[in-house]
Amino acid sequence: MKILLVTGKLAEKIVKENALNADVHVCNVDIAAFITPKDIENLNLSDYDLVLVPGLTKDCDWEGFEKKKGVKVRLGPIHAADLRRVLPLVEKIELSHKIPACKLIENIRAEEVFREVDKLEKTAIFKIRDVAIGGNSRMKIVAEIVKPKIEDLRERIEYFSRNADIIDIGVPIEFNSEELSKLLKIAVDESKKPVSVDTFNKKAVEIAIKHGVDMIMSLSTENIEILELIEDQAIVVAERNIDKLLRLLDIAKRKTEKVIADPILDPPLSTARSIERYLEFRKLDSTTPLLFGSGNVTELSDADSIGMNALLAFIAEEIGCNLLFTTEASPKTVGSAKELRIASYLAKIAKVRNSPPKDAGVSLLVVKEKIKYEARKTVDFLVAEESKEFHRDPLGDFIIFIANGTIFCQHEKVTIAGKNAKEILDTVLRLNLVSRLDHAAYLGRELMKAEIALRLGKNYFQDRDLNFGIY
Repeated sequence: MKILLVTGKLAEKIVKENALNADVHVCNVDIAAFITPKDIENLNLSDYDLVLVPGLTKDCDWEGFEKKKGVKVRLGPIHAADLRRVLPLVEKIELSHKIPACKLIENIRAEEVFREVDKLEKTAIFKIRDVAIGGNSRMKIVAEIVKPKIEDLRERIEYFSRNADIIDIGVPIEFNSEELSKLLKIAVDESKKPVSVDTFNKKAVEIAIKHGVDMIMSLSTENIEILELIEDQAIVVAERNIDKLLRLLDIAKRKTEKVIADPILDPPLSTARSIERYLEFRKLDSTTPLLFGSGNVTELSDADSIGMNALLAFIAEEIGCNLLFTTEASPKTVGSAKELRIASYLAKIAKVRNSPPKDAGVSLLVVKEKIKYEARKTVDFLVAEESKEFHRDPLGDFIIFIANGTIFCQHEKVTIAGKNAKEILDTVLRLNLVSRLDHAAYLGRELMKAEIALRLGKNYFQDRDLNFGIY
């Protein structure tokens, strides 16, 4: 296949370094992202099977240009350095007019992972409603709603249902039976996912079974009498002592086949010893589904949950666990259900392919990058200097804040709400609410900070730096 790479003057060197056997055409444009079909409309492209244009030119009508020229014209990668991994694949995948090649390839690889892992659902030992449990199927995410309240239960169920496979209702030690009954009725009626209840209390279990919950957490030596209440529910058996756990499992299996073992994952600094229990259990019982309480670790550690959840999921997969239990009880663990769901796919595909959990097309990289692109070099530059001057904009000031997952930009004339900095700033400019360049620049900085805070779940305070901890 004969390929032509189109680029701008500033990227010429790096494109040629990564072009492999492709030809390169340099347009009379400095920045490759500014290239349009007009810049190459006079080129003779008839000798080429494929023309790759810069990935950041996705807003151009390359499809129309392709029809006009009679040659396949598609988006290449955003970064020229990625040409080395894109070019070998151009005959294997259909590149896009709208999605940069690097992103398209990542999407395709991710879809392959999901399909390959989802095929393993048929190996399950049993199902909780329609959720496959055990065997070599993907670890399922059990997300607990801590301190559930009737007024926001539907909203929280909807939120967790996006990523969790099972919705768990946490029951406090002291509870009102009537209120619990209302909560569980709403949960069972509203949730499209299986519902479990987290309690050792027999009365709470009675109420839960009455309303048709799908799983009971948990059975122990101290409440073994709840077994007589079990109908078609799955039941989690929790016990640190492995001998006792095995005996309890044997008793529970006489009542139902849907039995799950929980040797209990302890918080730091007892986590390693509890992992030993899991390993010991798996040596003695290779088939009973295992629940791994990752939330016991993330909630009790002052560290970002995303990396911890990834590692805990990898450890759980290595052990042979089948369910990952988490809460999002504190701001630092918000998003754990989503993190664990992605980690469950990454861990499973690593096991299936017998390779490390990397380069699979799915990842949990958020703040850091796995590839560091070479910075553009410049010779002549002016050292930046901060201005100490301040001038009020005669058109007025803005108050910026985040609420309910939205950025608000409040002016005396209007309050603008949006999800990202660009759409809000574009609206400000369209309404002529700023008259000074320094004020517009200030708004851009603050709105971008607010957008980053919104996306990462961080606090945003106007005129203050975002808190990135040790960084």
